[in-house]
Amino acid sequence: MNDGIIGSGGMASHNKRGKHVLGTAAERDYLLGTNDEELHRLQAQHNTWQAETTDLWDRATFRAGQTILDLGCGPGFTSLELGERVGAGGRVLAVDGSKKFADFLRHRAASASMTQIEVVVADVRTLDLPAASIDAVFARWLLCFIEEPQKVIEQIARTLKRGGHLLVMDYCAYGTFVAQIQYPHLQRVLQAVHRSFGDGLKIGDKLPHLMERCGLEVVEVIPIGGIARPGNRIWCWIEDFLRMYLPELVARGALREEDCAAHWEEWQTNARDPQATISSPSMVGVIGVKI
Repeated sequence: MNDGIIGSGGMASHNKRGKHVLGTAAERDYLLGTNDEELHRLQAQHNTWQAETTDLWDRATFRAGQTILDLGCGPGFTSLELGERVGAGGRVLAVDGSKKFADFLRHRAASASMTQIEVVVADVRTLDLPAASIDAVFARWLLCFIEEPQKVIEQIARTLKRGGHLLVMDYCAYGTFVAQIQYPHLQRVLQAVHRSFGDGLKIGDKLPHLMERCGLEVVEVIPIGGIARPGNRIWCWIEDFLRMYLPELVARGALREEDCAAHWEEWQTNARDPQATISSPSMVGVIGVKI
């Protein structure tokens, strides 16, 4: 979801395998809920990776006059910026499973007189749009939650016009990220986070092959990441997510309360050390073109 593990958020319900999937589930089924606290976190998360996101849009030639599908848009922070990019002569179709997030985006778009933004509450796995009707599709932190991502990509490919672009920004090699953590208590809680998401956090490694199978030519794969230091944007992003998600893992029995407490003691110690560093989770931007 575009505004949506470190760093996710948005529409996550649990299927029988315990993996997160997108859909029109009740608000309580969302990974971190849809309350005001989570809305604030998602805004901060969007701000954290805004420059990287905009760079990907430039690389995928998102431009004025296009019709762009913002798939799994969450509260629509990306949708609003895409609306500015396509202008009054373009169109942004913003799709999400949360009615609350959709209402939030509709209000923001109306307040800004952005009539080019159309908001739809729908299950992204079964979204049925006309063939060859979309110039570009953007999906950020979405496919990591999907049980069968190839089916979604197949539908996207059908919807794209010839020469249209699919841009996906998502996680890759999450296990490698966890393995290199030098702080033992942080590593322990991140192992619990990783287990809770399963293979979804490897989606970035699979995207080029998935796109190719669906008739898309992969034209660029861009690594995305950074270094967290106390107080910087990535440090705060990681901290915000863990403060929201670790209590849920404890409640599920997926993380011991004493391990959670030990992590926060260690975290506060590191926060006072100006030389402390943490590599961010690895992400990729993958751009495919319909041929």
